[in-house]
Amino acid sequence: MEDLMFDDIPKAVKLNTGRWVHIYRNNGEGYRAYDAVAELELGRILVDDREHWIYDGDVLNVEEQEEIAEALTKPQPDTNVIDWSAFHEKKDRS
Repeated sequence: MEDLMFDDIPKAVKLNTGRWVHIYRNNGEGYRAYDAVAELELGRILVDDREHWIYDGDVLNVEEQEEIAEALTKPQPDTNVIDWSAFHEKKDRS
């Protein structure tokens, strides 16, 4: 399985329920979900090469599982990258 996290920084995901979940690598065994506020292990999300996932745990409801899996498998906007194309287009028209 391709690693879905590009660095060792955990992802933080705010679920629709308001719960903040931290997602960590789990030593090659998928990803571990943890609620730092409640100090509670939430289980693991295992993802295969085709981005099919399965939840290994009994704390999260289906909607929460889907939100975490989506955060892992869908591209997320990179807030550290600036899209300069609009600037260049405007400058070219001037």
